[in-house]
Amino acid sequence: MASPDACPACGTAAEPAQEYCLRCGARIAPARRLSGFGHAWERRIGRYPGDWVFASLLLLLVAAGSATAGIVAGRNTDATHGPPTIVATSRVVVAPPTPPEPTQPTTTAAAPRPTAPQPTRPPKTAPKPGVAAWPAKDGYTIVIASIPARGTGLTDATAKAKEALSRGIRGAGVLDSSKFASLHPGYYVVFAGVYSSLDQAQTAARSVAAKYPNAYARQVTH
Repeated sequence: MASPDACPACGTAAEPAQEYCLRCGARIAPARRLSGFGHAWERRIGRYPGDWVFASLLLLLVAAGSATAGIVAGRNTDATHGPPTIVATSRVVVAPPTPPEPTQPTTTAAAPRPTAPQPTRPPKTAPKPGVAAWPAKDGYTIVIASIPARGTGLTDATAKAKEALSRGIRGAGVLDSSKFASLHPGYYVVFAGVYSSLDQAQTAARSVAAKYPNAYARQVTH
């Protein structure tokens, strides 16, 4: 059996006047009792909680009585027996409609006067270069064709020279081979350009060969 200075639950040693065990938390000091009621409580119910339970029950009864009295008083209150409440009301006044804003007079802009179309001038066309003639000097040229002088030889040679001009061959013209010592007489020669050296004429002949494969460089002397 535990000593009076020990916890009755776990037997841990306790200091004098210590109420609770520091190990398990059980109560060590006996609860205060109201005369023999406390002893009877322990014998009939078990552990006596202490004299504080009666004070708590008394406060609970007082609170329950106050709440009951408030509920009864609230039920006996009837709002219909009180003086009527007068609410002052005023007549609803409708505001007059807002007058429409004055509209600004719309002005119509005068339609622009139609302008007379300016007369269009036909575009200027560059004059077509004519068939060139051999200058009064010696040189080198590119022979495109040699056409016999008899019959329509001059007409055919002139047409060939114009064709060369239309195909982008610059300086195309016609010369009479009978007037030049370096050429065989009796032909109209269709030539292109006048060059000062044979190398220049041969270089130009290679560019003309794409359009006239039989073209070649030749010296022309009076």
